[in-house]
Amino acid sequence: MIELDAPKLDVLKGGFHIPSKPEILTELVEEMNREDASIDVATSILTRDIELSALLLRTVNSPLFGFSRKISDMKQAARLLGLEQLYRLVTVALLKQTYSKKACITMERFWDESLDIAKACVWIGGKCKSVVPIADLYALGLFHNIGIAAMATRYQDYADLLQLANQNGNTSMTGLEQHRYQCDHATVGYYIAISWQLPKDICQVILNHHSWDYLRYCHSARCRAAYAILKCAEHTVMHKRREQNHSDWRRVGEACTRELQMNETSMTALFVEYTEHILTH
Repeated sequence: MIELDAPKLDVLKGGFHIPSKPEILTELVEEMNREDASIDVATSILTRDIELSALLLRTVNSPLFGFSRKISDMKQAARLLGLEQLYRLVTVALLKQTYSKKACITMERFWDESLDIAKACVWIGGKCKSVVPIADLYALGLFHNIGIAAMATRYQDYADLLQLANQNGNTSMTGLEQHRYQCDHATVGYYIAISWQLPKDICQVILNHHSWDYLRYCHSARCRAAYAILKCAEHTVMHKRREQNHSDWRRVGEACTRELQMNETSMTALFVEYTEHILTH
């Protein structure tokens, strides 16, 4: 399990440009922190950004949330989701807008795969009756690899390292990154998540999502569940997209299955159900 101290974060802060939190998100947080927080005021803040509002409505109306009727406006969405969940979705949308710039990897493919993992996190979390909220699982799946986007923007040879990591099953991806760059995408992603005030337990899982021994030392039930769901989601999407195991699965698969109180047979059935009925629709 990885722990970070202030000096390490200072090094990252000096080496990576972390965009300022958008004003619209700051205003939303200020309203939510008021004792008389108003859904009407919160939605009026969001609807000033037409593109953001449209993106949020598309997300809320997706099968992920399972509402029986179409949500037609932001006020209705806020009342159904609550301000906390709506805030998480806004954070996700704004982060995606921020990290869609030119990089040495194909960002469209990066976001497509991240979105598939986010969907898988929500699906598996629902099937396992997870204690982690849907919005947090969605955010974790979509942005656990946000550090990859940041590093691919800074290092022009980063695509070569990704290829090397896919070919090397004995060394973790973060180990290869540390050797070449003296930093890694999990740590960078953690710093971005903290700066944007994502939930602390989600930030911890982002930091440790390539730590093979995380479940042995983590004592938080929410972190343990989120980590196990994420690794199962990564493995499911890897099988669907590339017909191969995720590089971490042979190290953590058994522990993650046990954490979710499933056996190999039931987990395989869950993978099959997801790939047949979710990714194909």
